Amino acid sequence: MPDGPTDTDGPRPRRGPTRRQLLLAGALVIGGLGGGALVATRRDAEAGPTGPLPDLPLLPLRREAGALAGTLTAAALGAGLAYEGSVPGPVVRVREGERLRLAFRNDTDAHSSLHLHGLPIGPDVDRPLDHLSPGEGDVRELVLPAGSAGTYWYHPHAHGDVERQLLAGLAGAVVGDGPADDLPGLAEADDRLVVLTRSGRDLHVNGAVHPLLTASASRVRLRLLNATAGDVLRLAVRDADGGRVDLHQLASDAGLLERPERVREVLLPPGGRAEVALDAGPERPGPQRLRLTALPYSVNADGSGAGPARTLLSIDVPDGPALPTLPAALGEVPALDPSSAVRTRRIVLDSGPAGGFTVDGRAFDHDRTDATAELGTLEVWEIVNDHTVDHPFHLHSYRVQVLDVDGRPPPHRAWLDTVNVRGGQTVRLAVPFTDWAGRTVYHCHVASHEDLGMMAVLEVRSRAT
Repeated sequence: MPDGPTDTDGPRPRRGPTRRQLLLAGALVIGGLGGGALVATRRDAEAGPTGPLPDLPLLPLRREAGALAGTLTAAALGAGLAYEGSVPGPVVRVREGERLRLAFRNDTDAHSSLHLHGLPIGPDVDRPLDHLSPGEGDVRELVLPAGSAGTYWYHPHAHGDVERQLLAGLAGAVVGDGPADDLPGLAEADDRLVVLTRSGRDLHVNGAVHPLLTASASRVRLRLLNATAGDVLRLAVRDADGGRVDLHQLASDAGLLERPERVREVLLPPGGRAEVALDAGPERPGPQRLRLTALPYSVNADGSGAGPARTLLSIDVPDGPALPTLPAALGEVPALDPSSAVRTRRIVLDSGPAGGFTVDGRAFDHDRTDATAELGTLEVWEIVNDHTVDHPFHLHSYRVQVLDVDGRPPPHRAWLDTVNVRGGQTVRLAVPFTDWAGRTVYHCHVASHEDLGMMAVLEVRSRAT
């Protein structure tokens, strides 16, 4: 039940696909996820790469009135859509402490919007409930604060039409640079952005099917971004014998970890990000070819239909001089004490009537406020998935830490904004409401689920004075 008054401000979406179209699209996503088709391609999994990994263009930024200013226009590109004529869209690159002024224009034929996913911005900048008509635009302005270096992204957020616009090509990366990038051990690495999107039944890496990354150093830093509409990706790097290579995770969704963490794989739900470092290493001397692989994974709670492993990206790593060890310290991820939480909130994700989806038994209503919180407080959120498939939970404007998954603590602390919740699971999150008040949303980041109702409205209010 709602715990705050409703709010009727803001425009309602007026255009988008029919419910039948969304149900058909959602069925394709669910079927693909459950059967492994979403990590398959029409090409044989072990076939060689098709060509070099494309370098994504940088969004031109100009110095203007104390800010770096740029423009993103969403428009038709052939039968699809693109930002600035590029799929994926151009990379927005900014450094901690810099002010970014980003103009957005909707030149598509439907309502759209621009969501700066994961960036530390308040609801008044994010504006997740706004929808811009064709020909309209707006301007976002933000400062990337200290400690926010990481990999983020941007995409549309016009409720009811998100999946179609994502699949049509509207997605791009944002890279925030910071002092840690200049530390010995990271500065020498070949720093590469890997944007995973979907076109039809193929997973693309920077817009290409199974490309080849030819590394310039014996250490490669992969900035992994799952910009698909509904693929949950279990990613690992394998060697020529099929064995999994040790990785060092450097960052999660919302920034750097406290220290490099040794991992064999990372799970990226739609919208999720991770940064990992891989080395040629003394145990694998000489030039070698490694493979970024989507391992078998099922979104079904019973584990059915995982499908085979598929190579997404080949990586040629050269032999080279030993590089400095990775930094022992990276970012700050202070532990959050759940005993100091002002409340525990239970949020239930499930299916709804007529093929839709719900949060706490209700489909999304733009005019309804479903939850209220107080600025400057900490809450514990219990995310309960009463459905039979994965639901990646995304909260706008406020980053979170996982406390436990069905009572089991995570292997390390991390700041996140998108947390996968498997069917039947309960994930407890620590949610600190810091920096800004306002009206925002939380939802499943499988875009068809969001479009079909699995989203709710949160209002964070300033403390009474």
